[in-house]
Amino acid sequence: MTAKLTTNRFRIVFTIVLAVILWGPSPAGAATEILNLAYGPNPRHRLDIYLPETRASSEKNSERAKTTVIFFHGGSWRRGSRERYKFVGRAIAELGYVAVLANYRLYPEVKFPAFVDDAARSVAWVRRNAARYKLGGKRLYLMGHSAGAHIAMLLALDPRYLKNAGVPRKSILGAIGLAGPYSFNPLRLARIRPIFADHPNPDEARPVVFARNVGPRLLLLHGSADRIVSARQSQDLANAYRAAGGKAALLIYEGVGHAGVVLALHERFSWRAPVAKALQKFIEGP
Repeated sequence: MTAKLTTNRFRIVFTIVLAVILWGPSPAGAATEILNLAYGPNPRHRLDIYLPETRASSEKNSERAKTTVIFFHGGSWRRGSRERYKFVGRAIAELGYVAVLANYRLYPEVKFPAFVDDAARSVAWVRRNAARYKLGGKRLYLMGHSAGAHIAMLLALDPRYLKNAGVPRKSILGAIGLAGPYSFNPLRLARIRPIFADHPNPDEARPVVFARNVGPRLLLLHGSADRIVSARQSQDLANAYRAAGGKAALLIYEGVGHAGVVLALHERFSWRAPVAKALQKFIEGP
């Protein structure tokens, strides 16, 4: 009962904060928005592109604009949409990178792993349409919040999804997870069990299981005060990936909650945690 009340309270607060953000003024000149593009046949197969306005103002900005960050929203695989995370797209574009925010199908319309397949399909679309929309098709980063972080990490670590979508794994230079569940057992959580239980091997829903598949660099961001997804989830994945020989940067922000780690990308809440700075350092690092 306590966990359910905590989840409901988080949902209410997060919805109110997002409403304030979405109804408020947007940063001037932060991005050119290309909205509601179809990457597949389902109504949920839609994505938005945010192009940085400063892409041609300097050589450095021009190089940054060759990088695309593909972001997947949260919502417990049941709800959520890219529209609620417009501030993320604008924040990424303000840093000088191209942002792509993609929806995916949700439970009960689909169960695991269909939403991960959708995400892989959106990555393939970005690669195919890079020239048409002036995206950085050869410098791709995956990113997500909560359930979206789980999806991003599965794409990065389980090579089957990208392979099935026709995307070379080496085209993904890094994966960024904000407050994601990576080592959880989906069958132990009654609320999400139906989403994963029909899969013949539910363990394959756990990104930490695939940490042995060393590939792109990882950046794992979490809040110490997260009551929805414990920061231990990010610690587990970072430790497992490093043990396998992979590179994983882990940052845990003191006193920051589940929503706070992503809301910190909005200028009104950037004082909560230097998430934008960490994102930029990761992308421009080795």
